[in-house]
Amino acid sequence: MEKITTLSRRKRLPTDDTRSWMTMANAGMLDPGNLYLFDHCIRHLGPGAVVEIGSFCGLSLNHILLLLRQHSRANPVFSVDAWQFEGFTKDSPFLDDTQIPAVPYQQHILESFRRNIQFFNADHLPHHIQLNSDDFFAAWSRSEHRTDFFGQPAMLGGPIALAYIDGDHSYEQSRRDFENVDRFIAPGGFVIFDDSADWTDWGSQRTAREAAARSDYELVNRAPNYCLRKRG
Repeated sequence: MEKITTLSRRKRLPTDDTRSWMTMANAGMLDPGNLYLFDHCIRHLGPGAVVEIGSFCGLSLNHILLLLRQHSRANPVFSVDAWQFEGFTKDSPFLDDTQIPAVPYQQHILESFRRNIQFFNADHLPHHIQLNSDDFFAAWSRSEHRTDFFGQPAMLGGPIALAYIDGDHSYEQSRRDFENVDRFIAPGGFVIFDDSADWTDWGSQRTAREAAARSDYELVNRAPNYCLRKRG
């Protein structure tokens, strides 16, 4: 019953040909409800950076960039992913029933990400930082100057207006990601947790529920994943 109730919460944006064609061409996993949450947050976005934790092949990032364009938002966009997958061992076969090792698979995903972002958003590339999220936030706290994945100069640091937590879905890592985001999220800023629907058993669901129970955050929506807003 809880799963049925949660699924009934799923909301969708009206059909958009650009999003449809982009989704067919760009590998990745993206709940339709997340698009609804992206759109809501971007419509009400205040000053600060947009930060995506976990990028894979760039599907969600391309949608975020498209929505920012559609709503005439000029917030700087940062994504972070080191592409160190679960079970990643450098020289052993990575995919069952194949001889494909982890590193060539990683390289394939990395180049797919590059191709997808450059194809759909060549005129306003994000700043992708190829680090794990812990190291990224350490660099963010130091306001480091870096050269990003696309060869652009990037200055890290400052307030965050929207954070999409979609990295390691374990409780331990998703909680650290939220705690790091919380250090920089601006009053009125948004946090979206992927794979946090109430019926799931991902650790990110536990993190989202705990965050939603805090007095300094308000629940914006569950569509079915959690979207929170930092109280002013």
